[in-house]
Amino acid sequence: MPKRIDRQARERAIGEAAWRVVVQDGVTKLSVRNVAAEAGIAAGSLRYLFPTQEALRSYVLDLVRQRVADRISGPKRTQQTIRQTAEENFAQLLPLDAERRVEMEVFLSVGVLAFTDPVLRLAYERAHTDLREGCRQILEMLATDPDYSALDALIETPRTHALIDGLALHLVRQRADEDTTWACEELARHLDALR
Repeated sequence: MPKRIDRQARERAIGEAAWRVVVQDGVTKLSVRNVAAEAGIAAGSLRYLFPTQEALRSYVLDLVRQRVADRISGPKRTQQTIRQTAEENFAQLLPLDAERRVEMEVFLSVGVLAFTDPVLRLAYERAHTDLREGCRQILEMLATDPDYSALDALIETPRTHALIDGLALHLVRQRADEDTTWACEELARHLDALR
């Protein structure tokens, strides 16, 4: 009987191989041949799933978006306050550990290509829109906390989105072995100011 291949798992494995290529060798080395070699598969097999370079690059950005969404929608610690849940969700958007740092490095590296690639621009804009929408949803949840009853999520979304983007950029630019608690403290200060 022929072996059934889980397409999503295969795509994800290829996407993660593409991330490794970007992080190790730079975005200019993000090619079907290099990614196939990193994934340990034939280039033809990769082309079956991603027929064009643009399709592969778009998927690389979408995979970052998917992984962030999975983390935020994943299980939460029990007995948390609304504020703690909001803070934890916002922290999932920041490169505070090695895994999230790789995601951010890939997102920024491949995202630069979106300035000149109209196909990639759509994936990049989708991720940007999702991040903004995620910020709005977390703020709306926070507004259900009695301490935040005056919070207007629509008004505060652009500022919070900009803060998250700025913190993420600063975190990814610092050395990987540097302390990241300062970013959590800035996030907490921002949430305190929204009361």
